[in-house]
Amino acid sequence: MKKLNLLFCILLFSLSIFGQGLKSIPGNFYFDIGWSTWQDDKGAELDAQSRSIAVAYMYELSLSTSGQFTFNPGIGYTADNWFFDNGMTVEKNQNSASMVNAGLVNPSANSIIKSKIVGSYLDIPLEFRFRNHPGRRAFRVAVGAKLSVLIDSHTKVKYENSYDDVRVSKDRGDFYMNRFKGGLIGRVGYGWINFFCYYGLTDTFTEGKLYEADGVTQFQGNSKPITVGITLSNF
Repeated sequence: MKKLNLLFCILLFSLSIFGQGLKSIPGNFYFDIGWSTWQDDKGAELDAQSRSIAVAYMYELSLSTSGQFTFNPGIGYTADNWFFDNGMTVEKNQNSASMVNAGLVNPSANSIIKSKIVGSYLDIPLEFRFRNHPGRRAFRVAVGAKLSVLIDSHTKVKYENSYDDVRVSKDRGDFYMNRFKGGLIGRVGYGWINFFCYYGLTDTFTEGKLYEADGVTQFQGNSKPITVGITLSNF
């Protein structure tokens, strides 16, 4: 699944940037890669390498005769990779999910190299854009929202066993991640390089379903995501 998703993103973006045949398609493709965190990860601390990758196609509807103002609805795909600190992972129980040491889930682990949970989403992005003049070489500002539905999720733990062999284990499930998520997004840039910020309005996990490592205390933080990064596009 991961390899297919990655291949899809690479092929789609490569075609959008370099493929001559896509010049006749209205609208544009974009590829986002950004650093992600939660508004407050206390109790489920995230590693600094947490990131989000997204690819989307957006159709352009002009709102002015000059073409400077546009409304851009679209469809896309996002993969949120949440890396946990201190060798922790998420384990699903009967009625909740808990933060646990990844070594307990993988008894053969001698040391934990890294651990993450991945959420894959189908997106509906909606953006209002302004550019100082029509064409690709223009200054651009965009504001809007992105609505998403969870289509796949899994945990992944990379560890070293007592024989110094590196192993990887995966566990697929919903882990009480929110089925739907939404957030606000803004972009600014010039030409095909832009910067973006995504501010989540919904929690990554269902409220009251994620527990801290003691299995008794509900997660006290705020799992609404914040992502900042770079957008590459064939604007």
